[in-house]
Amino acid sequence: MTDTTGLDPLKLFEYDHKPGHFSLLLTDSSMIASTEAFEAAGFEGGGYSWAGVAKTAIEVHAPHLDGRMGFDPEAGMFVAYGTDPEALRELGLLLRRALGEPEFLAELIAAGDPAAFD
Repeated sequence: MTDTTGLDPLKLFEYDHKPGHFSLLLTDSSMIASTEAFEAAGFEGGGYSWAGVAKTAIEVHAPHLDGRMGFDPEAGMFVAYGTDPEALRELGLLLRRALGEPEFLAELIAAGDPAAFD
């Protein structure tokens, strides 16, 4: 299962080799447009920065998602993973909003713990 409906450029998919386990993926090519917002706050804007955005989005806008997924960012990729595709989809919608609305992204960056963005 791969689902991008309403999530593009993020992708939600189920692992072929591990049924019932899902990932939400954002690649570096989709992060480029948001680099300016991160740089203005003193961050690089890669996968680790997006993990900070995800944690803040959950804390501020979706606390019911706390603890329902894990994060595995890399420099050029953000990944959230877990067994609850609806929780991952809800996070994906928040991240998609942050990608499309610079003001919302800036609010999440400002509200987050700076240590979460590195």
